[in-house]
Amino acid sequence: MVNSSSSGNDPGANPPSRPTIRPAQRRDTRYPGDSGQQQHNPGAEAGPATERMNAADAGGSGYEQPLPSRRELRRREAEAAAAHGEPTAVYSDAPPMYGDQGEATQAMPAQQPHQYQQQAPATQQMAAADDSRLGAGGYGNNNPPLDDGRRGRKRKQPVEREPLGPVRGTIRTFGELCITAGLVLILFVVWQLWWTDIEANRDNENLADQLTEDWANQDPNELPDDPDEPIVADPVDKNSAFGIFYIPRFGDDYYRTVAEGVDLEPVLNRMGVGRYPNSAMPGEVGNFSIAGHRVTYGKPLNQIAKLRPGDEIIVQTKNGFYTYTFRNFDIILPDAVEVLSPVPGEPDYKGKDRILTMTACNPMFSARERYVAYAELTDWTPASDGAPDNIKDSKAYDKVSKNGGA
Repeated sequence: MVNSSSSGNDPGANPPSRPTIRPAQRRDTRYPGDSGQQQHNPGAEAGPATERMNAADAGGSGYEQPLPSRRELRRREAEAAAAHGEPTAVYSDAPPMYGDQGEATQAMPAQQPHQYQQQAPATQQMAAADDSRLGAGGYGNNNPPLDDGRRGRKRKQPVEREPLGPVRGTIRTFGELCITAGLVLILFVVWQLWWTDIEANRDNENLADQLTEDWANQDPNELPDDPDEPIVADPVDKNSAFGIFYIPRFGDDYYRTVAEGVDLEPVLNRMGVGRYPNSAMPGEVGNFSIAGHRVTYGKPLNQIAKLRPGDEIIVQTKNGFYTYTFRNFDIILPDAVEVLSPVPGEPDYKGKDRILTMTACNPMFSARERYVAYAELTDWTPASDGAPDNIKDSKAYDKVSKNGGA
């Protein structure tokens, strides 16, 4: 049975901080007169009373009376020891008491009677051990007191992680590899769709400035006798730029350089659009054919599907400006090379028209097909006459002429 409150005979004692185990009830055969004398005579010796109690228990006579609690016994023993001037013992299970200054004091210092003197040293050793485990103010070193005098909470011990087994370890490693591969793929897409455009546009601007500077220091070819006869641009070496494209439908600031060849490096990925080998040069009778990216690397032909019949495409060289007018488009398979013939789709005919053919991948972000746009030469302007009216006031030509000096 647990007794959590102090005895009624000790009103001044503080409530215990932990429950006290009350001894089991048993028969008490002491004489009523002896019990009363022992209770009201605190200075009496405890030895005779104990002997009478043992004699009564051996005789088996008397009346039933509950034994006092352990705390009550200690109180009586303390009073008897105090009356005889004997030293008191410190019990390790006595809860600490606090005074007005917040200092811890030992509650209910008890004095041992003669029959318990032999057990006092052991009890004192237990009390000393308890004191060594407690810090200043009756608290452990690991639990410093809070401002309100309560015991601080114990720190939560870190939970020991369970080691991974081979299956869980393999799954975890595979998951980490998938996450890493996903991040690398995202970075690749960002580089492919965004950063390549920035680099290609910067290279294209530098190449256009270099071209116009070279043209400013060169003399144009002699004009033919027929003013309507355009001057044919001179062939150039592979991977060399020779002209600039302007397409107003793609924007007022749109321009791209054109170079010899259709290799990815360095032409299509860095230099703009490329001329198919063996095709006609600008102004020449036949099929002037070019290719360009529709996405990534500057995407020079990204808006090729927006062309409408009548839209103008201007090609500038050192000799002048060639104006082609868009007429129709077609979607073909990649192996349909007959569209590059002098007469597109008719490889057996030479023809007499000056045609421009532009090819790009179709659909967007795919190379499954080719989008082909056809245009025909409708006008040409010598370099000495300046730019034609359709691009003279555009942002694109203004930027090219100012930077390069054309």
